[in-house]
Amino acid sequence: MITQFYISVAVGFYLLLTIRIFGIRGNPLFWWLSYGKDNEEIVQRAVRGHGNFIEYTPLFFIMFFLLEYMGTPETTLHTVAIIFLIGRLSHGLLFSFLTFKSFALRAIGMTGTLLGLFLAAFMNFIHYMVSFHWPIFIKVLNFFP
Repeated sequence: MITQFYISVAVGFYLLLTIRIFGIRGNPLFWWLSYGKDNEEIVQRAVRGHGNFIEYTPLFFIMFFLLEYMGTPETTLHTVAIIFLIGRLSHGLLFSFLTFKSFALRAIGMTGTLLGLFLAAFMNFIHYMVSFHWPIFIKVLNFFP
């Protein structure tokens, strides 16, 4: 299943974000990730990067699993997942690991995240409407590769 692969990648990154928080909070095993722990803004950014990841990711993967379950073509699934993960990785790296602000990474992060969520939601909606055998929605669904 394609969903398993992308969830595994997402969980791996989530664990990295979690370990960064451990380092900031003084865990001696993760001292190498504790840079910036004396700067309150960097600590807050790391905590928000971690929290923001977990706020968006479960919703996406619920919709993503439904897309795969409904038989969405693999190319479409990979495209949507990659868009979403590029967004989450960009945003997570910016907030949790970088000590400077970057409008470009933030824009890439949120654009990828929201576009991935929108595409997953839109395609799930189309799959639902196709179940009523309405020709317009069948044409829209056939538009996707």
